[in-house]
Amino acid sequence: MDENKKSFFEHMGEILNAPLPGTQSESIPTTGASPDDATKEKADVNDDSLLARIKDILNTPLPGNDILEGKLVDLEASTVEITEADVTENWWEDDWAVFKAHQEQDRKGLNMKQRQDQEGIAQYQELEREQFNAYQAKEFELFQAQQQAKISWIQHQQLAQAAGVQVAGAVPPPAPVAPLPPEMPSPPWVS
Repeated sequence: MDENKKSFFEHMGEILNAPLPGTQSESIPTTGASPDDATKEKADVNDDSLLARIKDILNTPLPGNDILEGKLVDLEASTVEITEADVTENWWEDDWAVFKAHQEQDRKGLNMKQRQDQEGIAQYQELEREQFNAYQAKEFELFQAQQQAKISWIQHQQLAQAAGVQVAGAVPPPAPVAPLPPEMPSPPWVS
């Protein structure tokens, strides 16, 4: 038959029936079995694996098709075509109302989240302010105590000089050690 006049299926048959690469030159065992039996056995093994591969290819869904609940479904064919008679005159108003309601619900959710965030930040700032004010109050008490000790020392020096006692090398009391700043609470956005 002329090569150009063969149908698609005849070409496919030739391709599928052609031996696979590497199967022609393999040696045939000669242990009591005839060469024809070994060839048939090899052909069966090769035909089974080739047939399984072809079945896999043919059973794979084409693009645009899906397998739902074990059945092949053509998604494009299963979509219902809508005509003008199926659609109400104000269809877009209904869609617009649903869309606006969806956006309003999202907006309310965002506002509620931001309000909660602001309340958390305000609580954090108030706690931070209280701790800082307590720290500064301790520092002020230490400063007052230091100043009072200096005043007492100066008065003691003046009394000693008035009494005619010579106080040599006397130095004022050292400044008290300032407390460490408080450890601030962790902000709400870190936890």
